Amino acid sequence: MIKKFLALIIAGMFFLAPLSSAQAEEEQETNLVDNPFSEPTTTTEESPADDKPAEDTHNLDPEYYDPPTYGPGEKPPQTVAPPPVEEVEGLEFLMYNQNGVMAFAIIADHEKYQLRPVLARGQVLGRATVSQMNAPDAIATINASYFAPNGVILGNTKIDGLTVGTTYFIRSAIGIRADGSTIFARQSYHGVLQFNGEEVVINGVNCERNSDSVVVYNGWYGATTGTNNFGVELVVQDGVVVNIFRDKGNNYIPPDGFIVSAHGTAAENFKDVYVGDKITFEEDYVNVEHGDDFNEAIHIIGAGPTLVKDGEIYVTADAEQFPPDIRVGRAPRSAVGITQYGDYIFAVVDGRQAHSKGCTLTEWARILKNNFGAIEAINLDGGGSTELIFKGSLVNKPSDGRERLVGDALTIIKK
Repeated sequence: MIKKFLALIIAGMFFLAPLSSAQAEEEQETNLVDNPFSEPTTTTEESPADDKPAEDTHNLDPEYYDPPTYGPGEKPPQTVAPPPVEEVEGLEFLMYNQNGVMAFAIIADHEKYQLRPVLARGQVLGRATVSQMNAPDAIATINASYFAPNGVILGNTKIDGLTVGTTYFIRSAIGIRADGSTIFARQSYHGVLQFNGEEVVINGVNCERNSDSVVVYNGWYGATTGTNNFGVELVVQDGVVVNIFRDKGNNYIPPDGFIVSAHGTAAENFKDVYVGDKITFEEDYVNVEHGDDFNEAIHIIGAGPTLVKDGEIYVTADAEQFPPDIRVGRAPRSAVGITQYGDYIFAVVDGRQAHSKGCTLTEWARILKNNFGAIEAINLDGGGSTELIFKGSLVNKPSDGRERLVGDALTIIKK
């Protein structure tokens, strides 16, 4: 395992570096918005941003700045030097501070700890801060998937064997098996409904039902589907249709089943389905790199792009069709990876601030490999979402100046 740095040197020096005019200009040029599904361009990752600085639309969306709510006696976490760690704990706290870039990593022994995803507020709809998702028994918590303003997860994601969100893009993910071993690869999702000799490919899980589409909603989504009345919804439990609502949306989702929701022309696929009919929902998480089977994973966090593969820097931003606001320029970033021993790595780099200008994806991959010992690593949501909590302390300084409300997180807990 990598030898730990002297973590406590960060106290008192972390936020006091002066911002030079050159740094200020660079921060302005790279103050880009993280949108994993905006239109990609052919601009390469190392190429400069447009002459005109990109507008930070986070400032235009008041949802991003709703003040977090805390329960009685709860306080927002403070950015402080994290508590020291003992070798016997199987933990390391590492810091990188060179060339105007400050990054942090937590490494946890995979034989003593396990990974677990957490949804904001315990469901897809709605968002919360990373500190709010940091359970009392969590060793570390990091922001995870990309997400929509309403909390919908924008990536192929699974918790406890149940799909939480999907995307039509081929994107990188980490799969976590029941024994704690991991899979890092690019993957795609394919979901099919089979009934009465028919087969219908769905458009997604726990996402907005668009025109002429079929969506499956399960217990992770929320209490109801939130759909309009222009379609049909089939309530399925134990593989059997138990109720059908035609021209009536926003129906209750059974916690032990799911709803098939079809709009417009897609609803015609279900015109001859009746209560009591059998319906099968088959899902396939396809590893497009033809390696380990993602269907073996009980948890999946989809984000991307890949940063480190087989011990080498391997940035797949172009192949995964990420837009320039993620692919180009320096920014705050988050990542999850493993060491050569299979130990878990949570890492963040601050950016858009005086003490740290952030990284390009390639620079970030280099730090993960050379300084934090990653042999596999994928990028997570970044920008103002980047946040790492270790033993209850907020390690980094979020670039929004406060914690952002995000869709989900990934935690390290004891086995």
